[in-house]
Amino acid sequence: MELTLIRHTRPTLPADVCVGQMDVECAAGWEAHADRVSRIVSAPDRLITSPAQRCRVLADRLGATYRLVPEVDARIQELNFGEWEGQRWSEIGHTATQILSADFFDNAPPGGESYRDMMKRVDAFLIDLGASFERVAIVSHPGPIRALLVRCLDLPAEAGARFDVGFGRVTRLAERGGAWRLEILNA
Repeated sequence: MELTLIRHTRPTLPADVCVGQMDVECAAGWEAHADRVSRIVSAPDRLITSPAQRCRVLADRLGATYRLVPEVDARIQELNFGEWEGQRWSEIGHTATQILSADFFDNAPPGGESYRDMMKRVDAFLIDLGASFERVAIVSHPGPIRALLVRCLDLPAEAGARFDVGFGRVTRLAERGGAWRLEILNA
């Protein structure tokens, strides 16, 4: 089985704004990123996307290329940052540092979810995915992509932060003989 993990393209909001599950459009030029992704990705048997608009437009474009209807799965949404969504990180600043640095894995932003909670939903997604398809493409966000990398590669959760997951970039994992290996990172 191959899992091709694709991060959505850049959203319209500035880079210093906290965006998790908040729905925002893709910035201008996203189509060029989509075309580049379609040249990198081998034709999947199944295409799954986060419900966020910035993922769905890319998944729809890929679906048209590969003649697949993208399946929407809320379990691969980005971390819910609660009250921090849409605020500039500089405005959240000290509060975020206090909450997250104390225990990033289990602490959550006010009204949001913890990294552990996100990992649980991504784990459930991965279990339900099973091995019924040869090639699965997933359009998602950096948090769930890192969570999938951590789980498949059997790494500690904190190792996920080491993976660079750029806008409109492709990462591929392959499972052979019961073991996963990383084939492409951030292409």
